[in-house]
Amino acid sequence: MKKVMILAAAAVAAVGCTKISYETEQAPVMPDVTAPVVFGAQTNVDVQSKVTQMEDGYVLGVYAFKNATVPTSNGAGAADNALWVAGKKNVQYTWDDVNSVFSEEGTSTLFWPAKGESTQLSFACYFPYSASAVSDYTLTQDLSNQSAAPDYAFAWAKAEGVERPDPVSAHELTFDYKVAKLSLSIIADGTTIGSGTGIKMQEGGRGAGVVSVKVYGGGSDGFYKTYSLDLLTGTPSGTTNLTQGAPMTLKGVNQVGAAGKPSTLAYVDAIGYICPSDDANLKSGGIVVAIEYNDGVSTQIYTAELKNGTGSLSGDAAFENGIVAAKNYKYTLKLGKTGITFTGQVNDWTDVEGGEVDLQ
Repeated sequence: MKKVMILAAAAVAAVGCTKISYETEQAPVMPDVTAPVVFGAQTNVDVQSKVTQMEDGYVLGVYAFKNATVPTSNGAGAADNALWVAGKKNVQYTWDDVNSVFSEEGTSTLFWPAKGESTQLSFACYFPYSASAVSDYTLTQDLSNQSAAPDYAFAWAKAEGVERPDPVSAHELTFDYKVAKLSLSIIADGTTIGSGTGIKMQEGGRGAGVVSVKVYGGGSDGFYKTYSLDLLTGTPSGTTNLTQGAPMTLKGVNQVGAAGKPSTLAYVDAIGYICPSDDANLKSGGIVVAIEYNDGVSTQIYTAELKNGTGSLSGDAAFENGIVAAKNYKYTLKLGKTGITFTGQVNDWTDVEGGEVDLQ
């Protein structure tokens, strides 16, 4: 979990500029159109497995409500009726590296209440922003194809009962990751595969190398393809099972081995974002990693079951507690002609170390 400070900032009007207020049926309190709502990040954000500075163009999705709290549903139009500006949902805010603020993309539509108004605003925010994956107050994403390494590290935050800052003041907004991460390091046994060189992804569809990396549920249910995030409550959920016939595909990335890394020889990393789940079938069946490898002559699929009773796996690394949001499930898979050995661990992005695992 990483903290992002947001500045609830009122813009300074230029000398001679006329202050304009307007009133709508949905927002009877007068907004001050010289005071757009902007957000400023005061700390780093963990975007994809490493802590980085905010980058120019990074985008949030923002919902603003004229309430002391964020509505918990849109039943009977509760959330729609509470919107600060009627119809303004999933408002795009983009990071400006020059001014170090998140500001609304295009013409501003979200403004603070006029001075003297007692109205409090509440905000629900998430990143990374998506227009296509969001409908009203729900984000839905198919996680099955991550072969292009998309950023599905969805995180959510809210700030409630925020009054117009005067003077400018900072409100701390804590983003919680609402997905889990699966991190695989694929190394060679150095004898039957990768002797003296290590292992790489196959290039151009020919020659020796890892052809594909796929994962699916080891049980009958609980390892999900379709991820949903309730943007009002921050609650994640999943549907549609990932199976051997319809697995999740990850992107393999070549890495240079060195001391202190999973291998001193070349190896392959594959990272995917997975849906939180506490399904009993997942807890007992775990997940299966299937690595397709070509030795230069023929292609073979090697699998490893990440579950309780496999090698030394136990606890979080064996998914005994399900898949927990904001945890990084990390495994080192050693590939040889006789199969895969592995280790694993779990941490909270935060890593969960599973250790080294045998492929079979």
